[in-house]
Amino acid sequence: MNNRANSSYPLGGIVMIEKVDKEFDLFSKLFSGIEGGAKDFIPLTKLFVHNKLTHSVSVRQILKTYPEELSEQLGMKDGPSERTLYRTLERIGKNFPIVFEMYQDFIKENGLADSEQIIDFSSTYVEGSRAELAEFGYSRDRRPDRKQIT
Repeated sequence: MNNRANSSYPLGGIVMIEKVDKEFDLFSKLFSGIEGGAKDFIPLTKLFVHNKLTHSVSVRQILKTYPEELSEQLGMKDGPSERTLYRTLERIGKNFPIVFEMYQDFIKENGLADSEQIIDFSSTYVEGSRAELAEFGYSRDRRPDRKQIT
């Protein structure tokens, strides 16, 4: 992680991660058994979740974005290397079907799924050229041949 003299990072993600982990032991339930001999595997999964909750930078940018103190806060003994981040992500990916099934079981067991789903259409768009509104459309992909109305 970066070595800035004065650094800060958002605590909201850490607070949420630790609260969920304390209340449900979620990370151990989902990731224990797939870590193999990896050191700091569960804290690294927490780092990935924290990244998604805050800056959502690419894996390559994680070490440049967050200070070393974050890794300590998440329970790591040492700051991770880029290679370790990619290996951890690869292990999660290889075991994704198992992790996803355990996650679905966790949601079901704890009554966290709602029977009423709300769909967000705020970023929905349509394409076309025959409707009168199409003449006012523009291409979000910068393609003049594909007019879109958002």
